[in-house]
Amino acid sequence: MRMLQRCIFLFIVVQISFSQNAEKLLEKGKNLYEEMDYSNALKNLDKAIKLDDKLVDAFFYRGLTNTRLKNFNNAINDYSSALNINSEDELAYFNRGLINYALKNNDKALADFTSAILIDSKFTEAYKSLALLKIRLRDLEGAIDTYSQIISFDPINSYAYYNRGLLKYRTGKKPEACIDARIALTHNSSNNLSGAINMLIENSCDKTPSTSKPLVIKGESNKSSINFNIVDEVPIWPGCYGLQSEMRGCFQRNIQAHIARNFRYPKMAQDRKIQGRVFVQFTIDIDGTISQIRTRGPHPLLEQEGRRIISLIPRIQPGMQNGKPVRVPFSIPITFKLQ
Repeated sequence: MRMLQRCIFLFIVVQISFSQNAEKLLEKGKNLYEEMDYSNALKNLDKAIKLDDKLVDAFFYRGLTNTRLKNFNNAINDYSSALNINSEDELAYFNRGLINYALKNNDKALADFTSAILIDSKFTEAYKSLALLKIRLRDLEGAIDTYSQIISFDPINSYAYYNRGLLKYRTGKKPEACIDARIALTHNSSNNLSGAINMLIENSCDKTPSTSKPLVIKGESNKSSINFNIVDEVPIWPGCYGLQSEMRGCFQRNIQAHIARNFRYPKMAQDRKIQGRVFVQFTIDIDGTISQIRTRGPHPLLEQEGRRIISLIPRIQPGMQNGKPVRVPFSIPITFKLQ
């Protein structure tokens, strides 16, 4: 009996040791990811997973890292592993969906965006991506319904009204398109969208369409989300100039500097000895503004501070795909560590 007890005790000690080592490797991998040393980040995350294959954050960050390294199939597998551990991770579904969308794995992207929405019924970017996928699949009525769902919880979303109006115009519902276009104009705060809305109003509301300018509607909207690592022209941080090949690094360096400059450790979190890393994901919209800030971290106090820091990012020159502005999702960790 004593021998059995000793064996059990030794087993527990070994398991705890493995778990602690895995956590350290995960932390090192996160730090290297934050420093944009993606190759070494990947090595440490690989080691962490070998020691503990239940570390959901290790798979999630390895998915992010593989995406940065353009190992897209590996990234998909990592997000799948993360979801096998935690099936309620809407960001893992969304990120995997974006990759599947880019790779034109349409059915898989459809399932991923739908799953993200089932977990978070107000996940606007997932709805937008789902609508664009439905347009690609020529399910225009489905796309209209998806934009309607956005409007149901965000009734002043000008992009949703405009895109729904555009689709209604395309399906021959000009009076309804006119209503959506006018509402979009009422709520619009983006100069980039004003011209498109006015053109839709002119074409759908004018009773003499023969005098109006032709409205060109393509199967894919330029409002789609394109991954930072594969977009033709990345968003340009104010003050970044030079070759396009240098813009990614310049953007990443400046956002790190922005975080350091605006970082404030919440006093209540310090008093309660709360620390850890907050993962922040946001979208650089087609007008260069920051939208859809989402966080995951050890405590709401730290998540709130992460959102505040990112909300202070200045207007950025938007990313471009095929010569047109597109939404570009971006993610970054913010570390809160007590001295």
